[in-house]
Amino acid sequence: MTMVRFDPFSMLRDFDRMFDEGGMTRLSTWMPRLDVFDREDTLVVRAELPGIDGDSLDVTVEAGTLMITGSRTLSSEENKDAYHRKEIAEGSFKRTVLLPEGTDPEAISASSKDGILEIVIPKKPEILPRKVNVDVQR
Repeated sequence: MTMVRFDPFSMLRDFDRMFDEGGMTRLSTWMPRLDVFDREDTLVVRAELPGIDGDSLDVTVEAGTLMITGSRTLSSEENKDAYHRKEIAEGSFKRTVLLPEGTDPEAISASSKDGILEIVIPKKPEILPRKVNVDVQR
């Protein structure tokens, strides 16, 4: 009977090797990373979109959902078989963000600088309760 030493990290190494060889990365879709956060009176959505020009980018709002769609195509001059490693994703993407209640989709603004798209969605002013003074008659 031979004893085999158990290596708990062997599966992790196999998993890393599969990604290094391009196994599952070819099947995955490209999704730009997003930050969504509150400022005082706005909701801000930031997306990392390096290498994407304004013509291939679309920002729309429909039924309380913000949709960012676009595509990135890098230079097609290179022979695809000449790559030793290809990690920069290309192709189309679509990201959606559900807008919370109280935002004003009619007043959205968007700007892009240094590969970062910033979308600013103003919040509607809240209807605050109003205190009513009671005139007591004596």
